[in-house]
Amino acid sequence: MPASTKPDAPGLSPELLARYAGPCPRYTSYPTADRFGPLEGDEPWAALQQVKTLSLYVHIPFCRSLCYFCACNKVITQQYGLASSYLENVLREAQWYRDRVARAPVVQLHLGGGTPTFLSDSDLQRLVSGLGEIFDLRPGEDVEYSVEADPRTLEPETLDTLRALGFNRLSLGIQDFNPGVQQAVNRVCTAEQVRELTERARERGFGSISYDLIYGLPGQDVASLEHTVDKVLELAPDRIALYHYAHLPHRFKAQRLIDSDLIPSPSAKIAMQLAATERLTDAGYQFLGMDHFARPDDSLALAAQEGRLARNFQGYTLMPADALVGLGASAISYSRDGYWQNQHSLKEYAAAIAERGEAICRGWQLNDDDRVRQWLIMELMCHLKVSKQALEARTGVPFAQYFRDDVARLRPMFDDGLLRDSATDLYVTERGRWFLRNAAAAFDAYLHGAASNATYSRVL
Repeated sequence: MPASTKPDAPGLSPELLARYAGPCPRYTSYPTADRFGPLEGDEPWAALQQVKTLSLYVHIPFCRSLCYFCACNKVITQQYGLASSYLENVLREAQWYRDRVARAPVVQLHLGGGTPTFLSDSDLQRLVSGLGEIFDLRPGEDVEYSVEADPRTLEPETLDTLRALGFNRLSLGIQDFNPGVQQAVNRVCTAEQVRELTERARERGFGSISYDLIYGLPGQDVASLEHTVDKVLELAPDRIALYHYAHLPHRFKAQRLIDSDLIPSPSAKIAMQLAATERLTDAGYQFLGMDHFARPDDSLALAAQEGRLARNFQGYTLMPADALVGLGASAISYSRDGYWQNQHSLKEYAAAIAERGEAICRGWQLNDDDRVRQWLIMELMCHLKVSKQALEARTGVPFAQYFRDDVARLRPMFDDGLLRDSATDLYVTERGRWFLRNAAAAFDAYLHGAASNATYSRVL
């Protein structure tokens, strides 16, 4: 189905949104990372020897100050020495992959965190140079080098360094421009700071700039979020991610610093999402599904229109690769055979690197059923359609018989006009774009298993 410039808003009643607002995985992988466990037998990284294209992810966990809403793996510090020694471990880990991965071109390099630009310019250069000694880095406009940055601490000179290293996409964490909301989550940043960085990044040739926004933060309401969106529209980023804030203080210690009485009600969050989406789509942004929007001339929107959209642990991408190597604490890698994840804490990560050169602590070896469901779920999430004939030709699995129980779980979504089922295709309607996670969840064999007790963030 081609991408639409505007969701079918008249059919998106608060009642419909509330019906599907419960907890659900985000499906950046299948099976989801909460299923990972000790790896036994075959090693999924052995398949790296056969890859023809590669993605790299480097996790830089350091931040200068604590944002109360954050659920990422981060370390708050003013001691730069921690980052310098961490970088040594990351490069040692990269060396471990030297003889384990084919010399395949890297089509995507992503620095995430934390705040990757916590690193000094010289260490950013050292990191990319060190990676280039091991992996086949080919900077250019036909590959995607992206970096996450905090606009409060990003220096304009660092943009020059990043651009010289080949980075062409910049993601800025905005969250909200309302001073009261910013103070409630300890992340104060002015629109003028963001404007200056955005303009400088464009002047330096960054081809795509994205902003992260969050709705459901303490002190937010419809009017304040609309004010933030209006300021964002003035700056016209190429992409916008509008995330739902999941308040889970029992899981994330930092969130205990938030006054729970200030958290908007579920109905208020739904009203905020509707209002923000209407403003964004009225301004011409394409709703790609989940929580992603893009200008119609952005490469991600064009990929969605042409059926080339893909998905990995960083979200939607137009640069799918045969495998991803994740470096750093908590980083996840994947190949055609499965997933593997590093130790989460810096101390355990450093100890593992010192002992054996890698820090793998858990993962998942894909079986035949996993591969079938993985392909189907990614088709739904990225292309909004599953061709039954294509699935059967690819896997040898008869769709109707194999997924009888899964399709039965989708009956409420059929009744609500969110999905359509025909003899040839299962596809998502325009309204159904809002509920891709719910549709994918119906095909998750582990979510519906008798032993499943996992918890997830809410859809809305």
